[in-house]
Amino acid sequence: MSAGSTLAKAAGRNGLWAFVVNEYPSLIKGGLNTCLVRLAASPLQAHEESLDFFAGLSQEGLEQNYSRLKPGAALLVDTAIKVESSRLPSDVRVYLLPLIQKGSGDVAKIMSNSAMLGAFCAISGFPLELVETVLAGEFKPEVFAKNRELLRAAFELAAEQAVVASFPLPVGANPAQKMLINGNDAISMGAIQAGCKFAAGYPMTPGSSVLTYLADHGPQFGLVFKQAEDEIAAMNMLIGAGYAGVRAIGSTSGGGFALMVEALGFAGLAEVPVVMVNAQRGGPSTGQPTRTAQADLAFVINSSQGEFPRIVLAVGDVEECFVETFRAFNLAEKYQIPVIILTDKYLADSSVTHPFFNTNGLTIERGKLADETWLAANRPYKRYEFTDDGVSVRAVPGMAGGRHIATSYTHGEDGFYSSGNREYAATEPEITVKALDKLFAKEPHILAELPAVKLHGPETADLTLVAWGSTKGAALEAMELAKAAGLSVNLLQVLYMSPFPAAAVEAVLGKAKHTLLLEGNKTAQLGALIRMHTGIYIDDNYLKYDSRAFTPSLILEKIKEVLA
Repeated sequence: MSAGSTLAKAAGRNGLWAFVVNEYPSLIKGGLNTCLVRLAASPLQAHEESLDFFAGLSQEGLEQNYSRLKPGAALLVDTAIKVESSRLPSDVRVYLLPLIQKGSGDVAKIMSNSAMLGAFCAISGFPLELVETVLAGEFKPEVFAKNRELLRAAFELAAEQAVVASFPLPVGANPAQKMLINGNDAISMGAIQAGCKFAAGYPMTPGSSVLTYLADHGPQFGLVFKQAEDEIAAMNMLIGAGYAGVRAIGSTSGGGFALMVEALGFAGLAEVPVVMVNAQRGGPSTGQPTRTAQADLAFVINSSQGEFPRIVLAVGDVEECFVETFRAFNLAEKYQIPVIILTDKYLADSSVTHPFFNTNGLTIERGKLADETWLAANRPYKRYEFTDDGVSVRAVPGMAGGRHIATSYTHGEDGFYSSGNREYAATEPEITVKALDKLFAKEPHILAELPAVKLHGPETADLTLVAWGSTKGAALEAMELAKAAGLSVNLLQVLYMSPFPAAAVEAVLGKAKHTLLLEGNKTAQLGALIRMHTGIYIDDNYLKYDSRAFTPSLILEKIKEVLA
């Protein structure tokens, strides 16, 4: 994985674009780790499974990747690995080199990444100096010197075997600043940009890296991070921060989110703003801790008992991870509501070359937040005053005149428990209805504000793809491949899932000639939502639930099948 990220950084700084997918098992020690790097002369949005070049440091790695090699590919493995020529496609060039160093123990083994990179440069024609530049920025001088020595030695050794090769993509200095970034880091950056000052959580792959990023980088922006004893405590800490007027975020995966749902209902009823990330992985139960899925949609939308509104958005790429996380904090405070950001292992961990984020126009909006002047003029203060838009003025602790109760019980305008107070006994049914109506009065205003759906491609097409989350990237590339093949395809991306944008979805699908749903789950959860809210049945489904993400070429095959 170190070699893969080094190569991607070197390419990205020199005019190319990269997409990097890391895969690793759910093991504390051992197991096969792989890194797939895709490079192109234009921006990439997904990976592909077939390989032009394979470099392996273990027999297991080669065994699992024979079938992915293209005809004419290059195969680079350590001399200790046995290659079965009968399993290779035609014209595969095989390079056996001593990549795994037998020197001073584990340190030498770690530096095998540098040997692999040096040999790759010699075989492919990728400029060695670009890799050296990246390594020089990664290591202390003495460590860099050892890695450079091994890098160059492997380059010379491989050059003796290699046919004259020219790297097939144009490499050159590019003045445009770009970064190699994954979805979770982009979410973390969006939170910091939004003025988040508190984060809490309990580690759970693949949501943990949001927490580690904020723990590492948050303090320089005034952010406090707390690793709680469990997810229940973490969610209640976040609610406490929101009640105190502090923007707060947590991150977990489906199993951790399951422990948070009772407290989520408290946030909904007490109208406390909070932002939570659910990075989906394979389930149910412990499922597949390090593999991807899109199977938590129905769960998150319906999580916690009773009825209360929440905003659920499903980010589709790193740009949306940044921008929509920023927006999530504004929405949480403007509507005093929990906001859940759905992502998944594929988007969370995959890195992509991306321009620096543009922060122009990103303005923090805190909604109806009281100050002491307003409180002095509006006594007695009613924290949950019934309003036309369902949003009441919010005071935070320490404001003179702003004292109030935030309770988990159904309550009236002043926050007092509706059935535990004799004063309310006769009017409890009326207060109960008003309290719930107040919460749901927010939904029309939320829907009017949200960029809930995006239509990519032509306004009308022979086939409309319907997708959400990280499937967006593969679907967009497949759409372009289809266009090159003379096929008319567009893509409806549903970005916000709750409140469900029925009118916006119906406006697009009502014009569609034929539809194909793309989801990373078994039960077509978005398809069910669309049917429930609009009455529209999607014509065809392509459901992928094998713990791996969609690829453009697979979607293109399905497009051709459907249109045929």
